[in-house]
Order: sequence, then C-alpha cells, then structure tokens
Amino acid sequence: MIAELGGQPDAVREQAAALLVDGFDGHPRGWRDLESATEEAAQVIRQGFAFAALADTRLLGWIGGLPEYEGRVWELHPLVVRREHRLRGVGRALVAAFEDEARRRGALTLFTLGTDDDGGQTSLAGVDLYEDVPRHIAELRDLGSGHPFLFYRRLGYVVTGCMPDANGPGRPDIYMSKPAGRERRTSAAPEQTPAER
Repeated sequence: MIAELGGQPDAVREQAAALLVDGFDGHPRGWRDLESATEEAAQVIRQGFAFAALADTRLLGWIGGLPEYEGRVWELHPLVVRREHRLRGVGRALVAAFEDEARRRGALTLFTLGTDDDGGQTSLAGVDLYEDVPRHIAELRDLGSGHPFLFYRRLGYVVTGCMPDANGPGRPDIYMSKPAGRERRTSAAPEQTPAER
C-alpha cells in the first residue's frame, strides 16, 4: 500500500529515518545518524511531500518530492527501499506516486539529483569530464554494478547533465530528468518573422 508518510504514526516515521541511515550506508551524501535522518524526513514532509510503501505497519520504502523553480520542477528526493524488498516493484510504485503528486502540484519537469557515481560504477567516474562533458554524457554506460541511473532510465528519465567531482575527484553526480506530462513535449513553434505573417 502507498500512503502519505506525513500522516503515518510516529513508529512509521521513525522507520523512515532508520531506513535513510541503513539504505545510504557508506554513501558520502548519506545520513550517518538517526538525528540527521529524522530531520531530513521531517524537512521533506514540511517543504514538499513524501509517500511510504507499507505492508501493515512495516515500512518497505519511501520517496520524497521537493519543489524547485517555483514548483515548475520537482526533485525526487530521497528514494530508499529496504534491501530485502529491492527489485520487487516497490521503487517503481513509489516513483509513480511521486510523479502523480508532482503533476497534481503543477510540475512541468521531474528530476533526480542523487544518482552519484562515487564508487566507479559508470563510465563517468575517474575521468576528466571537463575535456568533453557532452561526449562523456552521451557515452555513459554502467560498468556492471547496476548503477541507479539504469533504474531511472527504465522509467523514462534521461541524463540532462552531470556535476564533475561532486563527491570528490573523479566522482560525479549524474542529473536525470523527464517531462512531467505523460507524453514528451516538442519544442514550441518558432515565432513567425514579419515576412511570414
């Protein structure tokens, strides 16, 4: 069952904080303790929205959404699923809930800022991205570990940029986005010149 995290009992919200600590263990931008994770969950609920995947009162995973650009863009932050429930559709269901709610709130673009490569999992790691950022992005590939960008790509997200060295030398952050509308929009027609009017 997918439900709003903010309306859940304290015990479920405590599980959400614990899941951040456990799910991002060892990740440089992760949460090292329950106090910081509890504040993060509360901040996401306060500033945006959050959904929980529940089996009775056991939290299987949760997702948050934060507004950017005056609500035209919504950031998927965070997404975490219990290790034993990964690859079972929980993450996919949570992303669908995030996308539906962001659309309801007027989103034009959805994006994820957190597909870091801090462990050499993609072809973007350990190279000088500044020599040709567009080429490196176009040639992005997984190096066999199942990097999260593959999950988001299956859901229709595309790489829209990267931040070289975001997590240290040779450890970039990969930005992925998709239009909030169900169909990808085409660019607007160019304005007519006076001669064409």
